Order: sequence, then structure tokens, then C-alpha cells
Amino acid sequence: MNSVLTQSLIRAAAVGDSDSIAVLMREGVSDAVRQITIMGSSHLACYIADEITAKQGDEYVVGTMQGQVIGMCSWRHTGTTLQLNHLYLAPQFRGQGLGTALILDGLQRIRRSEEQKFVLDVFYDNPRARAWYRSWGMSPEYHTRWVQLPLPSGDSKEALQWTVLGMTESNARYLRYGFSQFTLSTTSATYQIGRLSHGLFRVSAGSILRDPAALQGLTRIDPRRQLLCVGSMDDTAEPLSKAARLIAESERLVSSCTTITEHLESSL
Repeated sequence: MNSVLTQSLIRAAAVGDSDSIAVLMREGVSDAVRQITIMGSSHLACYIADEITAKQGDEYVVGTMQGQVIGMCSWRHTGTTLQLNHLYLAPQFRGQGLGTALILDGLQRIRRSEEQKFVLDVFYDNPRARAWYRSWGMSPEYHTRWVQLPLPSGDSKEALQWTVLGMTESNARYLRYGFSQFTLSTTSATYQIGRLSHGLFRVSAGSILRDPAALQGLTRIDPRRQLLCVGSMDDTAEPLSKAARLIAESERLVSSCTTITEHLESSL
């Protein structure tokens, strides 16, 4: 058996692992992805520590060797679906079976009896990971574009109708973690708006691009930020500004937990 696997220990993450987990996550993605996700926050370790303590968010698992964290993954439970939310290894330990062992641990120990579906998201700028996941027989479920564009100027005198909920808590979380979320509602729709540390509002609803009240609301809240719209090709096909930029693309891959387990067990 591979020496990395014989010498490593896989266990539930402890609060004291948070700094090491944050380093793996931050260094495991490209600069572009770091700018548009929570991995760009300098307070990421604090967020991970709080999640581990609360035991209400993702379940974090680490792989260690001689007491040092050399790999991590996190799992999210959603009804009948088990989601691999993160998987990152120290560069010198990649390709030696540790990633497979971490995933099998989750499928065998963390997976709940009702969870039959296995999903994950992967960015296109990580072709090695995409090829590895697809080699398991995983199928694409949908394709996502990450488009960044400026908010409209605040020069309009017309006051459109919009309201915000959860801003007090959002401000407190932003100070603590460097990212947070609040709810913005208009007569047309309700949006969950994320705030990222790199001057971005993030929303997973392309329809916001066609909602002037929502765009005005974001401009009034913080005119210095830009909007990161995460959505399908159709949702993000017609951005309002010529300054819009396609920052990243990702895909959701799906399979059954049983299929993935059988494939990975046979590969060890």
C-alpha cells in the first residue's frame, strides 16, 4: 500500500486544525477563484473554527501525517444528497491516494442512510480535478458562469422599491469573517446577497440583472462594490454593462453514492 496511506491518519477536524485547513483551501485554488469565493478572506480560519465548534454547517475532515494536516475535505448534507464541498491536499501529497481515502471515509462514515446522490462542484481552471472526477463516471448536471460587472451609477433620481433584511447580523459576520450574506427584496423577487472581501456582491440569480430596483438597492448599500452574478448560460447571457467580464466557469457533477464508493474502493 502507498506509504502516504499507511502513515496518515484520517479524522474529524478539530478547532485547532482551522489555520492549516484554511491554508490548504486558500492555496488549493487559483487567484481568480480566490477572488470570487470565501477562500479570499484573511479570516477564513475563524469561520472554519466556528463551524467546527457549532457542528451545524459543513462537516470537516482532515488527513494528518506525524501530527501535521496534509489534506482536508468538507461535507454538506442536503436531503437525500451528500455534497463534497471542498477537497484540498498539500501539493507534495497529491496523486498518492490520500484524496481517494478522504472521500471514501466520508462515503462510509459521514454519509447518512437517506443520502443516495453524490455531488460536487469543480472549476474549469482545474482540469486535473475535473478529469479525475469524471473518470469515476460522474456526469455533468449543469454548467455555471461567474460574471462580474459594475453596478449602475447612483445618479438616478427615481426611488425604486427595495428592502433589506438581516443587515445587522450580516455586518457583524462580515467584520468577523470577511464575508457575509443578507436578503434583498423587491416587488419582483427576493435575493440572497453575499458580500465578499474583494469588493464584490455575489448573487446566484441571473434575474437580478433585469431587476432595476435590486440593482439600485445594491448601489445604495455600497456603490464601491461590483456585482458577481453566478448563474446559467441563459441567466448571464445579457449583462447590462459592456464592462462585464467572465471570471470563471464551473460545473456540477453528479453520481450515486454507491457507484462512487465501488469505483474508489477498486482503485486503492
